[in-house]
Amino acid sequence: AEDDPQACSMMRRICEFQGHEVEESRDAAQALAAFESFQPDLVITDLAMPLGGGQRLLRELRASEPGASCPVIVITGYATLLGEREREDLQPYAILEKPVDLESMLGSVEGALSQAPAGNSVIDLDQSPES
Repeated sequence: AEDDPQACSMMRRICEFQGHEVEESRDAAQALAAFESFQPDLVITDLAMPLGGGQRLLRELRASEPGASCPVIVITGYATLLGEREREDLQPYAILEKPVDLESMLGSVEGALSQAPAGNSVIDLDQSPES
């Protein structure tokens, strides 16, 4: 789960303001189930989450279709701890360090969506909702 509800709320507002639909999940297991039913154009995930975390989510997405081609933005407070091999294995479109600034978030979302295969235009925020 996201340990900073304000960060989740900020990302939701940013994405919705840009006209994107947002689906939130509390952990990797919920995100995988949501991915199958919604088939989003983009996944935004934190790495530190319950039930396997963002790393499990990315590994399972990359091992299946259409998850293998879905762009993923990783948001983490531990970007410097990710080794080069782990970055290659996870294949994120972008890794954003917390706290995420507005310009980085907007640029990464729009850049990732420009490379995404056509789908439901849903962004899956794999973080705890604030309500």
